[in-house]
Amino acid sequence: MSNGAIIETRDLRKVYRVGQVDVAALRGVDSTSSPASSFPSWDPPVRGKSTLFHIIGGLTPPTAGEVKVGGQNLAALSDAGRTKMRRRTVGFVFRNSTCCPT
Repeated sequence: MSNGAIIETRDLRKVYRVGQVDVAALRGVDSTSSPASSFPSWDPPVRGKSTLFHIIGGLTPPTAGEVKVGGQNLAALSDAGRTKMRRRTVGFVFRNSTCCPT
């Protein structure tokens, strides 16, 4: 899976349980981001973006699949290890229209 990419996902899946129903937020996402690129914003909107970014940042575990950041498999990291990875490698800008007064 390693070819110099910073972020790699393989067959990434996330299913949430809503009441008695399983809802698939991600279905087999395969992606690679090189050091000079960033993940795109999708237009029109695509389901699962926030879930994908939360998994890549180590904030939420996937139901299945693999995520590597800088060649390190996130599943092999402790909570403290994922926090350290976020501090050094991954940046987030959360979009929340109610966050800031106008």
